[in-house]
Amino acid sequence: MIKIFQDSVTKELVIENGIEYRYPAFCEIQRQKQGDYLIVKTLQGNELLLQAPYTSLFNESGTVYASFAALKTALDGYFNAEV
Repeated sequence: MIKIFQDSVTKELVIENGIEYRYPAFCEIQRQKQGDYLIVKTLQGNELLLQAPYTSLFNESGTVYASFAALKTALDGYFNAEV
């Protein structure tokens, strides 16, 4: 199970797949959409999450995202730098 979400307290991007990785707001991370796939990588090109379909991604409570729009909405606060 891969969890990806914005921490509601720290506003960090969290990617958890056995190991929890946290990325602070304003760090150089970008997201890309290719069809129903999400790609998350640093601006230097280091892949953090490569071509994961939204149907295999879960929120903080372990619920699968219902749609790509729901996943995007859940992460918008991080990528819009709303802290």
